[in-house]
Amino acid sequence: MKLRTRTGLALFSASAVIALAVTGFAVTGAQAATSNTTTGRQTPTISLADGKLQGVATGGADEYLGIPYAKPPVGALRWHEPEAPAPWSGVLDASKPGPDCPQATGGDSDGSLSENCLYLNVYSPAATKAKKLPVIVFLHGGGHVGGTPNIYDGRSFASDGNSLVVIPAFRVGLFGFFGTPGTASESEHGAQGNWGMLDQQQALRWVRDNIAQFGGDPGNVTIVGESAGGWSVCFQLASPSAQGLFHKAVIESSGCKGPDGAVDTATFAGSWGCNPSDMACLRAVSAASIVNSSSGFLFAHPVAGGADQPLTPLAAAAAGKLAKVPVIIGTNRDEWLGFQSGDYPLDPAVYEARVKAEFGDKADDVLQLYPAAEGPDPIFAAGWLRGDLMFSCPSVTTADAFQAAGNRVFFYEFADRTTPGWRSLGDPFPPSTLELGATHTTELQYLFGYQAAERPLDKAQQKLADQMVGRWTAFAATGNPSTNAKSVWKPFADKRQVLEIVPLADGGPTMKSGFEDAHHCGFWNAQ
Repeated sequence: MKLRTRTGLALFSASAVIALAVTGFAVTGAQAATSNTTTGRQTPTISLADGKLQGVATGGADEYLGIPYAKPPVGALRWHEPEAPAPWSGVLDASKPGPDCPQATGGDSDGSLSENCLYLNVYSPAATKAKKLPVIVFLHGGGHVGGTPNIYDGRSFASDGNSLVVIPAFRVGLFGFFGTPGTASESEHGAQGNWGMLDQQQALRWVRDNIAQFGGDPGNVTIVGESAGGWSVCFQLASPSAQGLFHKAVIESSGCKGPDGAVDTATFAGSWGCNPSDMACLRAVSAASIVNSSSGFLFAHPVAGGADQPLTPLAAAAAGKLAKVPVIIGTNRDEWLGFQSGDYPLDPAVYEARVKAEFGDKADDVLQLYPAAEGPDPIFAAGWLRGDLMFSCPSVTTADAFQAAGNRVFFYEFADRTTPGWRSLGDPFPPSTLELGATHTTELQYLFGYQAAERPLDKAQQKLADQMVGRWTAFAATGNPSTNAKSVWKPFADKRQVLEIVPLADGGPTMKSGFEDAHHCGFWNAQ
């Protein structure tokens, strides 16, 4: 999840806290090729049961962009379970991505009103003839109300020839999370309205049924999500309707304790002049009216209680209902500093007053752990406080719950303080001498070519990125992220160590103890 505008960010935004604490048909045919003058290689053509598609050759990878994995969720399919796509005739041009799902301008998207948005992008090794490569399905962030697959790519994974990547779009905001008596009367999933999560599951079904044609193994699928995408992975681990669609999971920058309460849909329906039970009226509302009716990070999100999500992820773990798959979970060392930097410079007295207002009789303890003078400006104390409370310590809670449920869990901390930040954070921005460190989203440039970074990786950072891709690939292939005998990544249950991912000049990724002490998790997880 990213914010385009950083001015006026409150130190303790309730909506941001909740939202951030937080995707059957056979295939036939074979790979063919035609000329591509851009790379000197052949442009790949794939035959699926629904039709042929032609991708684009880009260096070490073949890209197939904008592939429909479901029917457009328009008309009677707005606020309805996704349905398998209709076949097409001729050759589908898969050289360009599909549109972003409807959302306001901001964050990672320039805005969109296109409800015809259920497309995915596939990245495979160049002209591969390999069979049964491990498959990575990446679920983007965006606070459940925004985001797009089209600012990421899977070429880092595909170019090494050892895996392929699928990145789907899925419904967000009130298109993705909206349940009323009307939707409940149509379907068992309608009461909760987790349409975006059901889209992700439909994308996984598409992978199951089609990915072999690209050289992938439908029996070896790893779902990876960051921020709200990480919470999506939590959801899928606990969802009965997702069971068997994936075999490993990676949760980046999101513990699995997230928003549980249902969205107040009646308010929105009334503002559109509709009775919440009148689906004809609701489906006649323009996309622009729906997009423009809300803002912020609290108004739409997945909830538990329906057939697709009977229990929250942590409750599912406690009840023995969690998918029994290996899990990687991790955070960035300075998660909240990017958001908090919008308050720079922050008056120490203002910082302390905010702490006292939120934490009451615990405020003195909090200020002792996070004094205003801890960094060059109180934004550092505020950012580290919020990062520990929202990301680091909930991730420890999640790791413990999943291990108790029988899942093998590996834990990391991305801690490259030299990493590029976000280019779209806006103004004001701290002076360049005020380094914010490994903030929210910064690991994504190392893994999935995140295009919202402020600058490219340098040579040393690219080498670290290669190592990270190697570990994620090893995990996708085997369930063990150790790449060799000298690069062992031990489970969190083994001495409660985490893999600290630091620059190669600082020794590179190393197993370290003391993560919980460094982030004061004994204090936060006891509250």
